[in-house]
Amino acid sequence: MKLVLAGIASVLLLATMVTSVEAANVPTWVKNNAEWWAAGQIDDTAFVSGVQYMVENGIINVPSTTRSSGESDTIPSWVKNNAGWWADGTLTENEFVNALQYLIKMGIMKVSASAVSDDGASKSQYQEAPQETSTPKLSGNSTLDQKLAACEGGENKREVRECQKIIKDEYKLNTYMNEGEKYKVGNVAYYYVTDWQEETRKGVKQYNNIAYTATGQPLLNLQILVQNVGGSNETLMCTSPSICNYSVWDGGHKWVNSGSDFTSGNVVLKPGQAKFVNVLWGPAIGYGSYENFEYDSNKDYYLRIAEPFGKLDLPLNLVVVP
Repeated sequence: MKLVLAGIASVLLLATMVTSVEAANVPTWVKNNAEWWAAGQIDDTAFVSGVQYMVENGIINVPSTTRSSGESDTIPSWVKNNAGWWADGTLTENEFVNALQYLIKMGIMKVSASAVSDDGASKSQYQEAPQETSTPKLSGNSTLDQKLAACEGGENKREVRECQKIIKDEYKLNTYMNEGEKYKVGNVAYYYVTDWQEETRKGVKQYNNIAYTATGQPLLNLQILVQNVGGSNETLMCTSPSICNYSVWDGGHKWVNSGSDFTSGNVVLKPGQAKFVNVLWGPAIGYGSYENFEYDSNKDYYLRIAEPFGKLDLPLNLVVVP
């Protein structure tokens, strides 16, 4: 239930960032949720509840979808795969929307007739066997592309994708670690790269900077690499925005986060293990200790870490991006 509420709450936050979209267009920030879901960091119920809210409120427009006479409560693996592949740029938005249509068609995600037309005369765009893209995945980085090319000898496309994902994840981790500033708190090392950017097939993902919504609300989307450099398990805790060991501080004021990808409220690191964690600061949801995040270019901002194993104010060195 906590995960369901967290998923809905995060969507309520994100919904304030967008007023409307064209048909079949999906806001780019939805990719974070899709990526976390595909990676198992958000459970099925939380993701479906979140997307259901966005469809009902017109944030995602799904074309007319005929409903099946039967219902199902099982999400096929290809739907989750599509979400992850759309998040990393492998699939198009239309293919992702096809997956959403399947959830509506099978009654897994229930939406009102006003949100998605139920006109039986209209043919659903859902395809029973979505076609996989055959376009080679290029990163734009020659060194990485040479490593990815070694995966092309796989027996099938799934094996090739899994091989490439392992290489990309390892390459990203090593690059971030080499470029980042390292801060040690107890047995946990925190790596931080100012204005971190990731190249994808469909553009650039940006983190660790200040971006503004169309309504002028500043957003701070942090991606931090954490590594256990000790000899026993270490746990990072953030059970909810209001009960979290991570906040943003400007030297006088502290903001709780608006959302994070902490699974079940914690990140457990085995000895030597390294993981990326994502935390978002933005507009208030409207209850509890939430308040709009504010940015002043004349101030210095810090990620305030207050774990049982140690405390640190990590300098963020924020820049504003277009």
